[in-house]
Amino acid sequence: MKKQDSRVVVYTIDGFEFRIEKSKQYLKKVSLRIDRDGRAVLTFPWRVSEKDALQFVKDNLKKIRSSFKRFGEHSMSNGNDTLLYLGVPRKIVLDSSVLVPFRFDTDHFILNPRYADDVNILAQRWLIKRAEEYLPKRLMELAQKLGVRCMKVQVKDVKSRWGSCSSKGTISLNWRLIMAPSDVIDYVLIHELAHIVHPNHSKYFWEYVATFCPDYKLHRSWLRKNGQQLFNWSVKLDGVKDS
Repeated sequence: MKKQDSRVVVYTIDGFEFRIEKSKQYLKKVSLRIDRDGRAVLTFPWRVSEKDALQFVKDNLKKIRSSFKRFGEHSMSNGNDTLLYLGVPRKIVLDSSVLVPFRFDTDHFILNPRYADDVNILAQRWLIKRAEEYLPKRLMELAQKLGVRCMKVQVKDVKSRWGSCSSKGTISLNWRLIMAPSDVIDYVLIHELAHIVHPNHSKYFWEYVATFCPDYKLHRSWLRKNGQQLFNWSVKLDGVKDS
């Protein structure tokens, strides 16, 4: 079944909705991602016809459904009264008895209601501090595992990138990574460490990444789907009551 709205063409096979895209870049395999509407998008080499693409989906529907479900299980949601930390929305509870404005307690955050108007500032400060503690330490652990030497690591406030590696071996990381799941964080760290060995995105680079992070495509897809939410995060305290 095929239907078209004002923007995209949507296909349906056995109740499974998906879109088809063609890539002008050289592709050996079909790639799968999830768009902002939560719909599967299959990207084919540009020479593949619509008929062959649809036949491919029919022949591999079970496998595609399974991959799509895995992507969905790794998707991120962030509702009111919560703050993302290591990929999990953690509840924010108001408590006027706490002595500090904002702190983390095992699996949730505690906020002194006197500072409710400043919750986003306080939350950002907490996240940055935790990122500065966690990311460099984890990077060095992975560097040892990969057998590479990182000259310097720094945590920065970057608006469009998750990380970078300079020609001198300095790795810069976006503090917002601390809101992502730990396996996604590891992918980004391994990605940047791999640039010390392969300062490009050649097939050798990706083969090297896959050696230490076999599911890197899944983690990269998570970032593509949820990354903008991490950049635009904010805390809403609607309905939070003092405990």
